[in-house]
Amino acid sequence: MAIQTAARTPQTGQTSGTAAKVRVLRIGIVQGGRIIEERLIRKRENISIGWSSKATFAVPSEALPKEWLLFEITPKGYIARFADAMDARIAVGNEVISLAQLKQAGRIRQQATAWLLLLDERSRGKISAGDLTILFQFVTPPPPQPRPRLPASVRGSWTTGLDWVFTVIASVSFVAHLAFIMYLRNVDWPRKPDIEEIPDRFVQMVVKAKPPEPPKQQTSTDKTEDKTPDKAVASTSSAKRAPKKEISAEDKARIDAERRARLAEQVRNTGILKLLGARSDGSGSIADVLGKGDVDRDQEKAFQGVGGLTVATSDASLRGVKSGTGGSGKVADIGSLRGAGTIAGGSTGAGATEKRVSGVVKSEAPAVDGELDPALVSKEVRARIGAVKACYERALKRNPNLSGKIKVRWTITAAGTVSGVDIADDSMGDSEVSSCIKQLVARWRFPAPAGGSVEVEFPFVFTASQ
Repeated sequence: MAIQTAARTPQTGQTSGTAAKVRVLRIGIVQGGRIIEERLIRKRENISIGWSSKATFAVPSEALPKEWLLFEITPKGYIARFADAMDARIAVGNEVISLAQLKQAGRIRQQATAWLLLLDERSRGKISAGDLTILFQFVTPPPPQPRPRLPASVRGSWTTGLDWVFTVIASVSFVAHLAFIMYLRNVDWPRKPDIEEIPDRFVQMVVKAKPPEPPKQQTSTDKTEDKTPDKAVASTSSAKRAPKKEISAEDKARIDAERRARLAEQVRNTGILKLLGARSDGSGSIADVLGKGDVDRDQEKAFQGVGGLTVATSDASLRGVKSGTGGSGKVADIGSLRGAGTIAGGSTGAGATEKRVSGVVKSEAPAVDGELDPALVSKEVRARIGAVKACYERALKRNPNLSGKIKVRWTITAAGTVSGVDIADDSMGDSEVSSCIKQLVARWRFPAPAGGSVEVEFPFVFTASQ
């Protein structure tokens, strides 16, 4: 066989012409009556076929497995491997015999699911699988064709395709950068010296400068000795300066009056005294703080402009207090306060009292859309009815005749929280009351519904109590 002939070649010392007679396998693939591939297998190796990309011949055919080893290389030569679904006609020696006849004659052996047949250099045949036909035979390979080479005048050199302008620019740039880097590496850059490298003579010279001493004051004896005749005359004239001018009684009284006025103004505008001394005529800051019952006003706005504290004078009157406010004042000393409950001659006037308001809030049966007991909803709302009443009574201080009915709609989520609070009906017509109630309801919590979220409509009836 071919393998045995190739093995004897080194022993017999034949030339390379004998080795060139070794025949190689030629395979052609025909599918649907068309040749789709033909190849010479110059290298002796296993040959597979199938629809996998890893197969030697990748053929999209349902009659083949993913990858089937068709020809297996052994020391004795190629072995053809046939599957049960394949049919073949093989030329063995001088006769052409089918695969079925080879099986009956026992000239082919079975291994697992494959039938094996040893081939020689004269073997050729046709293997069929569905619409696929595989033709094979051993042929003498043609000599390999040398690679075509163009003439040197046409090929040119490696410098032919260079862009010389770009090459020159890149070369100059490289040389310039390289020179600059070498310069930077060789420059002796100044650095901060270490204390150990400084010579001792320089270290001794680094001494903290002492501050200049203040000039010594000369004693009276020295001054007398150092005085020249001119300085003696100047000192004598300065000693004879005019005495300090005394302030008249009128100017002193005026200065004291201005100082007392400044102190009185500072006391009047100091802290809580500014509020305590506020006027009570209805136009002062006390009236603004509690005006219309708005006890929840902002503190900064409430105390803005507070004033009215006055300082009593010696004539038992209060400067700056307008008449007709219903109050009076009188200066008292410590002796007049001893053992007495009040200051004689003083009264506070008739104070105004804030009118008390009271409202009644009633609730009707709620409308519940969902799996939640309305009684549980009513119980939770009644426990918080006091906050709703506070919203209503705050509005009654502005409008004592305010009354009506407000129906609130909200959603109880699966966790028991409240979302989507809205006013379904409002016959009262007070936006502050409805807004206050919406803010309260949004913070409420209820038992978690069993079947998901629940829609609730709850009516509140508001009536003013006389």
